[in-house]
Amino acid sequence: MQEILIKDLKDLDEFAKSFAQRLKGDEIILLEGDLGAGKTTFTKFLLKYLGVKEDVTSPTFGIMNEYEGRDFNIYHIDMYRIDKFDLSDIIGKGLIIIEWPKEKIEYNNVYSIKIEPLENDERLFIVKGE
Repeated sequence: MQEILIKDLKDLDEFAKSFAQRLKGDEIILLEGDLGAGKTTFTKFLLKYLGVKEDVTSPTFGIMNEYEGRDFNIYHIDMYRIDKFDLSDIIGKGLIIIEWPKEKIEYNNVYSIKIEPLENDERLFIVKGE
């Protein structure tokens, strides 16, 4: 487990850059945190470092957004309004990022990132996994 204190957007950008360097394209990232915690903002910064050129938006209404990264595809899923999502068609075909995960996912390369808002707009990122 790793805990990272994020004081501002510059810190978030630096964390996203270093985290992106870990990724090979076959991982699942589970993002947990309250509304407004920064799940989508972190995803935007992360995808920038993975070579995504298009605007990264929340998949809340479309359930899943797909992006083409420099080295692999990225599937950004929001499970806030749904109970289950069948990953069988996309698992192993690129990076999968799930906001509001509802169930434990059995897979080798899973990162769990919990974002806890603190005072003064700071955030604590708790990273578990690889």
